[in-house]
Amino acid sequence: MRYFLLLYSVLLALITPLSLSHANPVEPIKIGAIYGLTGAASGTNVNYLRGTELAVEYLMEKGGLLGRPIELIAFDNESTPLGSRQAAMDAIAAGVVAVVGPSWSSHAMIIGPILNQAKIPMIASNATHENVTKGLDYVFRSCFTDSFQGAVMATFARETLNAKTAVVLTNVNSEYSLGLLDIFSRIFTEHSGQILWKGEYQEKQVDFADILLPIKEFNPDVIYLPGHYRDTIFILKQAYQLGIKNLFLGADGMLGGRLSDYEPVESIEGVFFSTHWHPDIDTPISQDFKQRYLAKYPGVVPSGVANSFDAVLILADAITRANSTESEKIRVALTETNQLPVATGAISFDEHGDPLNKSVVILRVEKGELKLFKTVTPSF
Repeated sequence: MRYFLLLYSVLLALITPLSLSHANPVEPIKIGAIYGLTGAASGTNVNYLRGTELAVEYLMEKGGLLGRPIELIAFDNESTPLGSRQAAMDAIAAGVVAVVGPSWSSHAMIIGPILNQAKIPMIASNATHENVTKGLDYVFRSCFTDSFQGAVMATFARETLNAKTAVVLTNVNSEYSLGLLDIFSRIFTEHSGQILWKGEYQEKQVDFADILLPIKEFNPDVIYLPGHYRDTIFILKQAYQLGIKNLFLGADGMLGGRLSDYEPVESIEGVFFSTHWHPDIDTPISQDFKQRYLAKYPGVVPSGVANSFDAVLILADAITRANSTESEKIRVALTETNQLPVATGAISFDEHGDPLNKSVVILRVEKGELKLFKTVTPSF
């Protein structure tokens, strides 16, 4: 099992709250970050780790936490169930006070119970499946849930796009994809839409002709593709090559912000998808996050990175209010989080550890760029 130490050292003498003599070094606060840095999830997860790094830098500029430096330890779950279990065990052994990540729901549902049993708080950054936090007192998330983003896209398809028929393409090995299939299909049907067909594919599949060719016969108004970045690269490209011109809709795992990986760019033109953040969100912390990211990684800021940045800020706020690194005190402080300003909005948690009233951002690809189309905020 590989893990990476990212110790953010500073010139302590230059930061008053951390000024100490060499004879009395301050013990750093250890925070774990679990992501798929190799394997199928790495295309987006490497960026998500960057979000945690940027947040730690932000905090260190303000003097660290409780007068102590922060030590960020990254654990690679290798994008597998076994790797996820090992990463959780390694994080416990490393003595972290809390964990941010992972991003995939299937990984979070393995890691969460292990950390919960060890009473180590976890804030999943991009794991949207409903069951990620259920029944786990120490597990929280910084992202919205699939029940909301799936419902938003189904309603958007019917009411904004006036789509009457849909086909859904689903990764049968992904809890995330299956959960969104169920929610989208139910809400679309409740709004008098018709699901013409549900096409299924496997996690490591590379040829998608078997699920794309039938679409020509069904000719739906929209195709809902709740897949991850790796799946959608292949599917959208092959759909374009087959001459499928039906409108694709996706979820937050769809593009990952890396439009340059989709060739030709025409294969993603017009695609709508739900996500968490957009550079046009004009709040001080959102713009600070954007500028930090672009200063190090010029180009497009992947929207999901804002969630990993936020996860660290949420944790830091809880540690500060708890005035402690004791796990139970951190957990209690997390439950009391109230309208904390972060890059994606303002965070408060419900009884399950899920954000309350978090908005869904709908983006559209126009001429090779991501454009903000609509923001939907829960009305409950």
